[in-house]
Amino acid sequence: MPRLLVNLPNIRRNAQAVCALCSAHGISVAGVVKGSNGSVQVSRTLLEGGCAQLASSRLSQLETLRQQLPEAQTLLIRMPDPAEAARVVAACDLSLNTEERTLRALSDAALAAGHTHGVILMYELGDLREGVSSLETLIELAKTAEALPGLHLAGIGGTLNDIYGVSPSEDNMSTLVKAFHAAEQAVGRKLDVLSGGSTTALPMLLQGKLPAEINHLRIGEAILTGRDLPDLWGVQVEGCTSNTLSLEATVIESNAKPTRPWGVRSQNGFGEQPPLPPDRGVRRRVILDIGRVDVGEPGQLICPEGVTVIGASSDHLVLDVEDHPAPLQPGDKLGFRLFYQGMLFAFQSEDVEKVFVD
Repeated sequence: MPRLLVNLPNIRRNAQAVCALCSAHGISVAGVVKGSNGSVQVSRTLLEGGCAQLASSRLSQLETLRQQLPEAQTLLIRMPDPAEAARVVAACDLSLNTEERTLRALSDAALAAGHTHGVILMYELGDLREGVSSLETLIELAKTAEALPGLHLAGIGGTLNDIYGVSPSEDNMSTLVKAFHAAEQAVGRKLDVLSGGSTTALPMLLQGKLPAEINHLRIGEAILTGRDLPDLWGVQVEGCTSNTLSLEATVIESNAKPTRPWGVRSQNGFGEQPPLPPDRGVRRRVILDIGRVDVGEPGQLICPEGVTVIGASSDHLVLDVEDHPAPLQPGDKLGFRLFYQGMLFAFQSEDVEKVFVD
């Protein structure tokens, strides 16, 4: 059975490093645990590392955390389904919102439960995921949230880098700050939270360019895998490591085969027709007992020395190991480091054993 080895001490150190950096700039951190499938062990580690909240887009994960870690403040980072308002109010202290109908449902549910539910209104910054698309609409929504019983308008937020890869910048962050101040003026009081995004906001923070008004970030990847900032953004949070997760799988076939397929080609099982690889003659390749169900896009795996990904089906990962320093036979193990997508799939897969190392 494939195994995901989870190094909790290194995740804790990453949380401590990220939270210390943010705290020095007056920013609290919501530790996003959806990438770990809401793991209670990982969630507890993020709290120990200094995260002020636990956040997920999956309501079921937050319901589990409310039971297992009742002391934690929880944040739902996908807009609620109005039909699930009672569940949201019971499991979450705060949620991100963009719709008046949903706010009214949350208000009714909060009153029925005798709770006060916090809401953060999301403002569109250009990446075209969630967010109110005009300042006038945001102001009206803020007035509505402020007036609804059972709700507390906690603040304003924005999201970037999720659909089109639009990155945080001085321009869109200043737009978010202006929207925040406009909402404050509309409701006649100071708001608690200006949530400026996710891991991808940290480069601006490290460069001293993140507006001082931003006092909240929703951080997952920088803590759980620690790879995007150094590998994709060219920056690093001091004290962070990428040695947090390792996926171990087993060789189930080892053969010398031609490098080019033969026969009439059509689409593969995912509706794709990959380009023909160059003809490199006969080379050693192996198959492992994992596939796209377990890792997502196999090209994002970080392979050992002398190993390259050829392709993957749902349940088979095919590798070129001709240049691997040791011969590989059925039963041998190979370990891989992971980017965010690989972590997400591996934690979700029921066929990958999770081994927590503390």
